[in-house]
Amino acid sequence: MNNKPCPVLVGLTFDDESKEALEAINEMNSVIENGWIAIALGHLAIIFGGLAVKSPASAGPVENTLGFQLISNDVTTTSWSIYQTNWEYFFKSFGALERHAKNQISTIAGLQMLRGKISPKERQFWKAVHYGCKVAQ
Repeated sequence: MNNKPCPVLVGLTFDDESKEALEAINEMNSVIENGWIAIALGHLAIIFGGLAVKSPASAGPVENTLGFQLISNDVTTTSWSIYQTNWEYFFKSFGALERHAKNQISTIAGLQMLRGKISPKERQFWKAVHYGCKVAQ
């Protein structure tokens, strides 16, 4: 990303392939939101569901079931799960999700920029999206 000022493109129109690419980029926001929810719920299930603590070797088939582990969680198990959770990776996973989305957007824009039979204004738009530009305030 070079953060050059974004070009001013008057009268820009998109063809069908560019419109599909714009829709794919817009869908990345919902992917990020769903990813954040999945990460948060997964960690909460591990902490409060007791899924991180292994059943003892003497546990029977009932004690080893997921349903039993979820309802038999106590304060000690929850405390231990909070203590042993790797919080650094938990917070890094949110940043990785954001980087993944930016890489996907850059890839989509780069492929659009290299397409044939595209107007010069469209190519300039996709080039700005691919390489990143800074919106003047």
